[in-house]
Amino acid sequence: MIPMADHENGQAAVVYNGEVFTPRRRFRGGVVIRDGRISALFRGAPPAGSASRRVKRYDARGNYIVPGFIDMHLHGGGGIDFNRAAPSDLAKAAFFHASAGGTTALLPALLTDALPRLKAAAAAIGRARREAAGPEILGLHLEGPFLNPQFKGAHPEEHLLLPERRSLEELAGAAGSSLVMVTLAPELEGGLEAVSYFNALGVIVALGHSGAGFERVCAAAERGLRHAVHTYSAMAGFHHREPGALGAVLSLDGISAELIADGVHAHPAAAKILFRAKGPDGVVLITDASPAAGMGEGEYVFGRRKIVVKQGRPLLPDGTLAGSTLTMNRAVALAAGMASLPLEEALAAATVNPARVLGLQARKGSLEPGKDADVVVMDASCNVLLTLCRGREISCLL
Repeated sequence: MIPMADHENGQAAVVYNGEVFTPRRRFRGGVVIRDGRISALFRGAPPAGSASRRVKRYDARGNYIVPGFIDMHLHGGGGIDFNRAAPSDLAKAAFFHASAGGTTALLPALLTDALPRLKAAAAAIGRARREAAGPEILGLHLEGPFLNPQFKGAHPEEHLLLPERRSLEELAGAAGSSLVMVTLAPELEGGLEAVSYFNALGVIVALGHSGAGFERVCAAAERGLRHAVHTYSAMAGFHHREPGALGAVLSLDGISAELIADGVHAHPAAAKILFRAKGPDGVVLITDASPAAGMGEGEYVFGRRKIVVKQGRPLLPDGTLAGSTLTMNRAVALAAGMASLPLEEALAAATVNPARVLGLQARKGSLEPGKDADVVVMDASCNVLLTLCRGREISCLL
């Protein structure tokens, strides 16, 4: 029996007649929602009481009912650059990714920039996080400025810094409680101390844009490094006598590994190797979306630099890749194809795995009673037909 309530206040809804994906099984049925949370799952027909006019009904029409996606690494979308976005712009980008890609929670990332700009952007993200009414803004990911210039990728070299204590404290203080993750290169002078510093603050420390050797990454892992951003891209590669940063990521169980599954950043064989090495719990799908995501081909601005989108690839003038144009639904579809995965495993890499990395598994990442009603309906090609964020309708094509 569904408790009756006013759906306009986000209190009662049912999504039915679909293939429900849970961490342990899939079945024909649906999801009951009350007060922004999942109240119950059911098999077969909707339970008694769901026909009330006070309950919003969504007929999934035989499509897939899956958890909302969690994107823990993206820089913008819909023409919006997180480095220069006002809180209202951040909300617009979040709504774009929710409606187009099924992303119900996101961790905005900041490209390396001048310290005053990073502080201003961190403040904007903090305000957007507090005010978010739809897709949940989880906090802030500082991707830099403590990166190796030789592996800088699209990050502007003139703003890269060594991880000196004063800079660490300045950025951590400006970000405050919004700071969730920091990407750094542990081989830099002061790099290991920076890992310890951020780890002591409860911040996720990630490896990225790094030329570190295997032993250096192991030393960083002992100090609390536990994640790797966009695996393969902008990191020291593997050699059988010097496994490098990549070898450490592939072999250390305590490091979770991101993958940009767009068919550009990593070859299908590389995607398959990553899933096999890390297992079904160790890979996290991300978009690393640039401001050009969802905007088509043309010229855009990303961190005050021009990027050009050609054949779906955002590029700096010198040809360097500058993020992607992915949405999370496409990342799931492409990962399943590239790595020959069952859909359940690709979905886990976009839902339960990032929830676990972020420490949110108690309320996000899976369709289970008591968790946030972050629900997506998509077809067999992973096109998004419905997005609910904590029970609130963001988009509906059903």
